Amino acid sequence: MMITSRKVLMLEAKNFVLGRTVLTGTAFLLIFAAYGFFYGNHLIGQHQKTIHKIPQVQKEHLQEIVEHGSKATVGTTAYYPFFYTSNPPAPWARFAIGQRDVNPYTLKVKMLAIEGQLYDSELNNPLTLLVGNLDTSFIFIFLFPLLIIALLYNVISDEVESGVWKFVRTTTGSIGQTIAGKLLIRYTVVILITLAIFALSVIALQLPLTGPTFQLMLILLPYVLFWLLVGTLVVGMGKSSAFNATTLVCVWIFLAILFPGIANIAVNIAVPVPEAAETALRQREGYHKKWDLPKGPTMEKFYAVYPQYRKYPIAKDKYSPGWYYAMQFSGDLESAHSAVKLFEKLHQRQLFSETIGVFNPVITAQQALNKIANTDLASQVRYLESVRTHHRQIREYFYPFIFENVPTSNIDWAGYPAYKPVGYVAEPLASSVASIAVWNILLAACALFLFKINFIQSKDLQNA
Repeated sequence: MMITSRKVLMLEAKNFVLGRTVLTGTAFLLIFAAYGFFYGNHLIGQHQKTIHKIPQVQKEHLQEIVEHGSKATVGTTAYYPFFYTSNPPAPWARFAIGQRDVNPYTLKVKMLAIEGQLYDSELNNPLTLLVGNLDTSFIFIFLFPLLIIALLYNVISDEVESGVWKFVRTTTGSIGQTIAGKLLIRYTVVILITLAIFALSVIALQLPLTGPTFQLMLILLPYVLFWLLVGTLVVGMGKSSAFNATTLVCVWIFLAILFPGIANIAVNIAVPVPEAAETALRQREGYHKKWDLPKGPTMEKFYAVYPQYRKYPIAKDKYSPGWYYAMQFSGDLESAHSAVKLFEKLHQRQLFSETIGVFNPVITAQQALNKIANTDLASQVRYLESVRTHHRQIREYFYPFIFENVPTSNIDWAGYPAYKPVGYVAEPLASSVASIAVWNILLAACALFLFKINFIQSKDLQNA
């Protein structure tokens, strides 16, 4: 009996693997995956090319500025140059582009007040961009569930509707083993397709065989298992194929599209972020008002932070470069509180989005992939903070030359501290893995219960 069951199982596996659904679904996934590989390589390749050109562009730009201001002092010439910064992509950004295509990956800043220069683009809600690029992560997060739905929705109902299931129930030794065999075939095929496309992505995207690459798998396998269990749960209800397909598609639409949209609205209401505009406005107001005010209070604010410049005289009745840059710094001081609030709010948004993600593995998985790739909001905030640090280093390099009225041609304009990009940051993933694992355990328990009452016990009752 066992040998016969094994032969039947092998025959069903062969028919299933060679079936039109598996071949067509796999072919479509491969086509979309190929585009995802191309898109990831193309976009991140463009970023890398642009970043690679920055040192030469910076050098030529400074040379041009210095030549143009050769007869002026540093205080006059320092108004004009831009100082370039960049946010180099991690290798895994090709897999999960995240927010890299909407947030700036290079920023050029002047010696003027910094806050208004940081927020030229919106810092996006992590949930706003959940359904975004057709990159490789999109294939796994949004398209794989559709393949799983296509492979699972009629796993038993098709045989019930054709009348074959009655024959199976009367001839099989264990209906539980028969159902488990059918599900095992589909689970195995889906897992093998997942591993195959992931292996192709490692090759096509040139992902290094290091910890983060294996972390991608650590997220994707439980996520694929989640959708397999969702499909199993619906099949366990014992309904028709049409009911199963409709229910699973509705679940997919809710989890992948509607839920993130609703969550996005919830995050925007719960944690509004007006501080970006407020910070820029305060900085500009703080700067512009100083033109009409006595220079003494402005300089005192500057001297409180940089007392070493008090020894340089500042004319009270006419323009001076020292006062101008002190005024710019004063604008930043007046917007400092709003800037701190802004970054606190962004941190709160990230935490709130992750909390909401606990209720939806689609969100959890996408956020985890973006974390691994360093393409999430937290990575962008780290970049902005590094730009602010670099801006301070530039100011403090040029201040002595400005206050001493040194001629432009007498200093090394390339001698300021080099910008240090933020390196790769390994963010914790334990909560994401645990969240999906809990969902999987709950789904497995519910599915087992449904199969017992709808298929196994009903068969036992009939035999009795």
